[in-house]
Amino acid sequence: MKDIDVKETMQEMMLRQMGAEVTCFLGKQCFVKFNINGYEITYTYNINLKNKYFLQRIKPYPMSAGVFENLKDVVEMIQIDVEQFTNVIKSGKFDKFLEINTKILEAARNLEDLFLYYKVDEAVFDVLLNQIDIVKKKISENAISDKRVYFKKDPETL
Repeated sequence: MKDIDVKETMQEMMLRQMGAEVTCFLGKQCFVKFNINGYEITYTYNINLKNKYFLQRIKPYPMSAGVFENLKDVVEMIQIDVEQFTNVIKSGKFDKFLEINTKILEAARNLEDLFLYYKVDEAVFDVLLNQIDIVKKKISENAISDKRVYFKKDPETL
């Protein structure tokens, strides 16, 4: 156990030398894993510096789930999320949903690499923004109330 502590201290020192402010504290970090019909749904939550719970879904794809005041709210959010995943898995369309989501996440990483490693022409910004607007419009057009299947919580972005 001492080796891990020393290694962590060395890494923290390196981050400080890079100019970072590093705050470490003994706290609670939990991993929560579900298996729903062969699909792994995994979450992690921890207590942040403001003494609030930061929840993140790790699998089947990473997504911040928000910051919560207490553990009860974290559990409620996980319960809702698991119910929603259970519904979409039962629909038989989950694999296609994951494929689309994976491509979106890959595109975000590609975009980051493009702008961090290359000088990009200004016209590319407009083209990419237009394409993103097309995808967002298509998503919104399909959020039709008579096709809604989950009602315990309203969508946060549609």
